[in-house]
Amino acid sequence: MAEGTQGDVYLRYPHLHGDLICFVAEDDLWVAPLVPDPDMSNTAPPSSPSATDRKARPWRLTVDRTRIGTPRFSPDGTHIAYTNWRSLDPEVYLAPVDGGPARRLTYWGARDTRVCGWTPEGDILAVASHGMPFSYYTWSYRLPTDGSPGSRLPWGPVADIAVAELDGERRTLLLTGKPPHEPAAWKRYRGGAMGKLWLHGDEVLPGIGGHLDSVMFVGSRIAFLSDHEGVGNLYSCRPDGSDLRRHTDHADFYARHASTDGRRVVYQCAGDLWLVDDFSRTGTPRR
Repeated sequence: MAEGTQGDVYLRYPHLHGDLICFVAEDDLWVAPLVPDPDMSNTAPPSSPSATDRKARPWRLTVDRTRIGTPRFSPDGTHIAYTNWRSLDPEVYLAPVDGGPARRLTYWGARDTRVCGWTPEGDILAVASHGMPFSYYTWSYRLPTDGSPGSRLPWGPVADIAVAELDGERRTLLLTGKPPHEPAAWKRYRGGAMGKLWLHGDEVLPGIGGHLDSVMFVGSRIAFLSDHEGVGNLYSCRPDGSDLRRHTDHADFYARHASTDGRRVVYQCAGDLWLVDDFSRTGTPRR
């Protein structure tokens, strides 16, 4: 598959909801239709997008021009939680998808605060080293959207967390033992901080031997990024660790910042965004 940036735009941190995708470009948060309407591609973007506009072109949600990252659509698709460095340290903000002022939800003052996703009930999942003696000791937090204080979850230091309802049961997926550096910054690192994947106290794929990132529930499978075969690509397996599959074949640049809506996975490679919506052995990603 060809790799390279389309035009001069470098797109990062994608996430999906329905027929919309959000991403970060030029230090602002954008939302766009997955399949733009070609008949409206040359018209000016709206200040407040209508239903027709949402099918036509991207629109910008923030004008901070400061570092932001890891946006995640709410389960109902009306808001996006993301991390913003406006106050120098990253904090969690919440912005309406249809436009309007963003609200700051945390005042943790931790250097590695990061939004991970949402609970099925509509609370934000985040990690931060707030109150910890070391910056890499991130714990997971459940954060309401009404501005009330979040609660620290009892899993100990974790680097990433995903929560889902599967077959009527609450399941929690954790990535532990990993510093807040993504694999693309530690290419082919093989030390003791590669990270471990856990599902309800059971380690998944204990012998994989790669640097892990972006753990997700996708359908009945667990998906994640790993560079155990040399370059960071997207993989999935069953919850018991069996049937390991590789879904991407990037050889020059790492797959990065993967996220899911529960059915599909979108990720960044170089400056392009890629979509995986077929997790069979014959499925291929689409730019």
